[in-house]
Amino acid sequence: MNAPVRYSPKLIKRIFASGAIGNVLETYDLILISLMATTLSKVFFPPASSPYAHVVDVFYIFLIGLLVRPIGNIIMGLFADQFGRKKLMVFSLIFTGTGTALIGLLPAYDYIGVWATVLFIFLRIFQNFFAGIEYINSATYLIENSDKETHGFFCSWTAIGISGGYLLASLVVLIISYLIMKNIIPEWGWRFVFLFSLIGISFGTWVRSSIPESLTFIINNSSSKLTKKWPILKNSFTFIKAHPIQCLSISALTMMGTCLSFIYYIYIPIYLTTIRNFSHNEVFSINVISLSLVVLLIPIFGKISDCFNRMNLLKLICFFVLLLALPFFWFAVHGTYSQILFFTLLISIPASCFFSLYPVIITDSFPSKIRCTTASFIYQIVVSVEMGILPFFVNYLIKVTNIPYSPGYLLIFSTIIGFIGLLFLQKTDSENHKNFNIELVVG
Repeated sequence: MNAPVRYSPKLIKRIFASGAIGNVLETYDLILISLMATTLSKVFFPPASSPYAHVVDVFYIFLIGLLVRPIGNIIMGLFADQFGRKKLMVFSLIFTGTGTALIGLLPAYDYIGVWATVLFIFLRIFQNFFAGIEYINSATYLIENSDKETHGFFCSWTAIGISGGYLLASLVVLIISYLIMKNIIPEWGWRFVFLFSLIGISFGTWVRSSIPESLTFIINNSSSKLTKKWPILKNSFTFIKAHPIQCLSISALTMMGTCLSFIYYIYIPIYLTTIRNFSHNEVFSINVISLSLVVLLIPIFGKISDCFNRMNLLKLICFFVLLLALPFFWFAVHGTYSQILFFTLLISIPASCFFSLYPVIITDSFPSKIRCTTASFIYQIVVSVEMGILPFFVNYLIKVTNIPYSPGYLLIFSTIIGFIGLLFLQKTDSENHKNFNIELVVG
């Protein structure tokens, strides 16, 4: 149960920043692999006649990295539930950011041959092992440091970090690609995009080291005896087994959010660059403008969700996504730059509301003593499998149907699944969590 918390305005700002900064770094790395896929395929793979020959290999490595995340999530989630949210927030930030920076220092295939490919794969696995816990752990920290009446606004800062990471990556890549194109910096200047994460590590570690531990975690672990990892893991699976409908509903919502994120952040930019032949600067500018709107809207929707029923808001969001899905894709396939920008901004509104509300829904659905372990396990299984499969499935769908905008039907399908999940999802109240926590203590 969340006790009322009263912090100074200065400390509250640091708590908000701490919830956002790790997610900025995590998504900064995630989006870089898609935005820089062509460059990375040329640098870390054998020379090829076609500039896009090894792009698919980069996406296979993207898939391998994602499949590692559930393993890292379970292990890191156990540590977060045993030792505290704050420690894991610092830990995951340092290791994720370090992995990103090391890619920027990695010698090219021309210098060390196949070892460049091997080390690139290793660093991707290393990053994903530590990065997966960031989203749920930071959302948990924020929700456990807020009153019930401010859960939505506090937790929205996790979503700000996610969208902020995509925005930062798009902005940095836009600037660096422009400087390379104008011959202001050499071609190897793409490495600065990855080395930029060192600034995030330094700032994030300072901020997160200066914040208090979650009050809920302190209360739950007030006894002198440290909770063992095995009981936490055992009780997490016991909870999933005892509440299958709730867990499947969360999985359905996660499926919708993952598809929306993939389409919005990853697929459309790649499609516009490789198929529509828009310049990188045009594509990145669309990303920067639309993501700026998303970042501005997320805390507003977080505040609104504290005043209205979140489930009803999400149902409304599903309706708008269904309404805009096919027009958004049709204009991505056939529209001009201005038309694509307009519809991207239009779909940014329901997308930002979903991104704002989802973190508080998932973290508030599980008991605090097993929150990181259980929520991370469900979230990362769905995200890793879906995000890994989607790039290949979308290409297969277009090839089979011969309809360029057919991925729009995929977004419609996932939104319907998410809506069905909402119909079955019943928000677990604090008394249910309390009763389950008693079982944890007694058991």
